[in-house]
Order: sequence, then structure tokens, then C-alpha cells
Amino acid sequence: MLADRDMAVADHLATTMYPTPTEIIAFHCHQAAEKYLKGALVALGEEPPYIHDLDRLRLQAEKHRPSFNAIASFCTVITHFAVQPRYDEGLSISESDMRTVLHHAKAIRDFLQNEIPELFLTI
Repeated sequence: MLADRDMAVADHLATTMYPTPTEIIAFHCHQAAEKYLKGALVALGEEPPYIHDLDRLRLQAEKHRPSFNAIASFCTVITHFAVQPRYDEGLSISESDMRTVLHHAKAIRDFLQNEIPELFLTI
């Protein structure tokens, strides 16, 4: 799954690069979370929209499974720190914020592994 590759890249950069490329790590965390959520929508029988807003993707999934509310705050934080830096060069992400985004992306992944395990099956 491509989302797993984004998470692996984020982990690798967070542990091996100095100075830590916080904006790039946040971008990969966002990409992973977006791909996980869009995969969940497909598994739920929905066509994922062409958007980057994790809150909107989560709300679409929540229509099928109210349990998606459990990841609401994670989606909000990641969207805030990951979408804006793509377009605003003046915004930087602290290492602490980057670690929060990394943690939240993993929490979304872990939630989906429990909620929709077939999303993570490999052939």
C-alpha cells in the first residue's frame, strides 16, 4: 500500500536526517493519512473525492461508520500542519509539531487497521 510507503519515508527522515526536514515529514504524514482514508472510503463503497482535507474525508467515512469520529482530532491536526506548508513558504513546522503529526498519522493507520483490516491485506 502506498500509504505505508509514505509512513516509512516519514519515519526514515525523522530518525536519520539532520537537520530534520519537518515540513517534508509532515507532508508525507498527510499523504499517508489521506491515502489511508481514501482507501477506507473505497472499502466502504464510496468514490473518494479529489480533495486533501482529512476532516472532509473522515466525515464522509463517518456516514457509514460513526466510529470514525474517534480520529477527528488527528485529522484536523494533520490537515492544519500538512496542507498549508505546501503553499505558504513562510510557515515552518517545529520538531515538536512534526512529532505530533507523525504520531497522529500512525494513530489513523492503527485505527484503520482495526476498523477495516482488509485494507491492509497483501496478496
